Amino acid sequence: MYTATVLLQIKKFTHMSGVYGKGRYIKAVINPPTDTSPPPYPKVPVFSGDGQSITISIPSTYWGGVSLTFQLPDPAYVLLGVAFKSDGGSVAQAEFPALSTSRDANGSQLTMLDACDDDGEEVFLDYLILVQQVSTGNIGAIDPDIDTEIIPE
Repeated sequence: MYTATVLLQIKKFTHMSGVYGKGRYIKAVINPPTDTSPPPYPKVPVFSGDGQSITISIPSTYWGGVSLTFQLPDPAYVLLGVAFKSDGGSVAQAEFPALSTSRDANGSQLTMLDACDDDGEEVFLDYLILVQQVSTGNIGAIDPDIDTEIIPE
C-alpha cells in the first residue's frame, strides 16, 4: 500500500459557521506530503503537491488503496475528521471508505484510506479537515485540496 504523512501547523484558529463552504477557515501551514511507502517505488511519485493541494498519482497497474495521514502535533487542538463535497453531490463514501483518528496529550492524527476506485477517471474532491480547539471546544476547519489521478505505465 502506498502511504504518506502530511504535517499540519495551526497559525490562527477560527471557529466554523456550521455551513460547508461558508464562513472563515483556520489559517494553517500544510506541509507537502512525505511518502512513507515501502519499496518498490513507481516511476512517477505517488504523492506530490505543496500541501495546500495534494495529488495522488497511482500507476494504472496498481490495485489497492492509498493511505494519507495528517498529523497535528499540537496539544491545543484535536483532529476530528473530514467533510467531503463534490460537484456531483457525492460526499466520498466510496472514494474514502475508511477514516480513523488517533490522539493523545501531545497531538493527534487523521488517516484517510483512498480506495483509488475511479475506473481510470481523475477524481477531484473538495474537503475540509475538521479541528477542535481544546480550550474552548469550538470546531474549525482547514480547507486544502486533494486530486487523485491514474498514471499509465
